[in-house]
Amino acid sequence: MHPEFAPKELQADFLNEIGHDAGFLGLFNHLDQVAFFLKNSRFQIVFANAHFFSRLGFKEECEIVGQEDFALFPKPLAAKFRADDERVLSTGTEMPAMVELFLSRQGLPDWFLTNKIPVRNSKGAPIGIMGTVQRYDQSRGLSSADPAIARAVELMLHKPGEINSLSQLAKFLGMSHRHFDRRFKQDTGLTPKQFLGRSRIQDACRILRQTNEPIGEIALELGYCDQSALTSQFRQRMGFTPLFYRKRFGVHP
Repeated sequence: MHPEFAPKELQADFLNEIGHDAGFLGLFNHLDQVAFFLKNSRFQIVFANAHFFSRLGFKEECEIVGQEDFALFPKPLAAKFRADDERVLSTGTEMPAMVELFLSRQGLPDWFLTNKIPVRNSKGAPIGIMGTVQRYDQSRGLSSADPAIARAVELMLHKPGEINSLSQLAKFLGMSHRHFDRRFKQDTGLTPKQFLGRSRIQDACRILRQTNEPIGEIALELGYCDQSALTSQFRQRMGFTPLFYRKRFGVHP
């Protein structure tokens, strides 16, 4: 019979015995399609795995150590990262499972899942931030065992502008709004409101890149009440206005 023990005490005893990092950091280089980073209280990169630094064009970790986000990413994106880091560091709380839209160098939006947690010293005070970033498969809900959820995901991905009310959508699918919210989040990791908001912005990027359609018309087409509503949501998620995005990434004069 095993002696009784407290899990936290067992963990603490083990960590005190091994010291240093016991090779944990090296393990992160073997994570498949998962970028890992650790920053200090000055928001400088201290550690990064190969998936993280190679995606940014670096060949060795030492090339990225000491760099800040503003030297690595476009300013709007870097500002978003910094705001999240400041929140984690100042409050000492985690920011888990954030699904965000990031742009490629060509201006193409993609969905990513980010987790950030505080790094603490021996006294428990936050002294840095570490996290992971990996692609989020927004289409995974299409294979839901619940046909209603699969149908909802299909509509949000391909016809986001046709959804004027999530309550009405839930009713159309034969569910209460509360049940719809709960089931949708179980299968996708996001609430219907969060998923629809990101789908609309992704579609807005496509239309802005490929057409000269007036932004006000795009807003109405995607289910926003007016151009200012689209601009507000676009700026919040992408860091700049739809007009700036079109000027930078649009394929039409």
